[in-house]
Amino acid sequence: MANNNNNSNEIIIPSVEELLNRAFEELRISEIKIRKDALGIMKKVFDNTANPTDLWLDIMKAIVMSCETNHYSFSKSELCDFLTIGAKGLDFSKEGQISNAGGQPTRLIDDAILSIYRDIMENYDNSNETLKSNYPKLVLNIASIVHKGTDLNGERVGFYGLERYYQRNKSSAVDKILSLPVILDNQSHSITKEDDSVPEKERTEIIHKSKSESHTKAHRKEMTNSLSVLTQRKKKELDELLMKIPDQDYKKIADLCINYSKLQKYSKLVGTKEFSPEIERELGRKLTDRQLQHATISIRKVKIYIENVLDGKFLPHGSHGINHVKHNLEYGYQLMGLIKYRRRKHEPT
Repeated sequence: MANNNNNSNEIIIPSVEELLNRAFEELRISEIKIRKDALGIMKKVFDNTANPTDLWLDIMKAIVMSCETNHYSFSKSELCDFLTIGAKGLDFSKEGQISNAGGQPTRLIDDAILSIYRDIMENYDNSNETLKSNYPKLVLNIASIVHKGTDLNGERVGFYGLERYYQRNKSSAVDKILSLPVILDNQSHSITKEDDSVPEKERTEIIHKSKSESHTKAHRKEMTNSLSVLTQRKKKELDELLMKIPDQDYKKIADLCINYSKLQKYSKLVGTKEFSPEIERELGRKLTDRQLQHATISIRKVKIYIENVLDGKFLPHGSHGINHVKHNLEYGYQLMGLIKYRRRKHEPT
């Protein structure tokens, strides 16, 4: 007869807060606000998780979302730890400890995780800012594949293809910002606002809302990531500058960031014989020599254009209130379809 007082076989399910704290301890991330915001995300977004596997993936999502919200970048060692604990997962039979995912072909997984681990150790420091910001979400997808056989978007990936999936998505992530499922991005922006009562922050949020009716927080994150690569400035500084510029300029900068991959491609091709044919192929029409000259100048000066807009250095001249250098550069971007054409009242036709 079983002894009712013997608790050795009981499954002890720790609280979400305890599980989060254990994960943060493994990662050695001690920032109180990041931990607090991650717990808030778990309570408000992932409050109905039914099983240990989904709970562990939700905890990882909450950590990534909280780090993004607080502009926290994983170090190389933290990212490797995140990969390690992500692949292990949770086992409630062992008091909620982070432990190996049961029932999976561990040799295949271990070999793939080790290869990915080595790749991060060797290449992370030399990666650009866009790729660095994508690494945690890529690792999150790897963890999802290990535990569920699919990435966060539902793509089925076999364990033999785990390392190939990582390399393929790492390559594509160089030119684009990976994102968590849309529902997560939409939920995360309101998690941390309850305790923010400083008037200056409230004013910033009001300004932000006026500029982000068509841009979610995820899009703003993409903008600052792209601008950081283009200008080599810190993301916090860029975010503050975006708050100050006029809406019209904000929209143009947003357009350029949306077309970031094209900007990269054209910047590599400018000055070569492939430049003009590639632009015309993308547009589906021919450009005149004068139009191509405008396009060439605009591409070569894209960093100067963006920085002058952000710094408010394009001062208006003449009776029409137009800065002609700015106007000519924007004409080049419009020709290439990199910013939308918005006719001004006094603009020459």
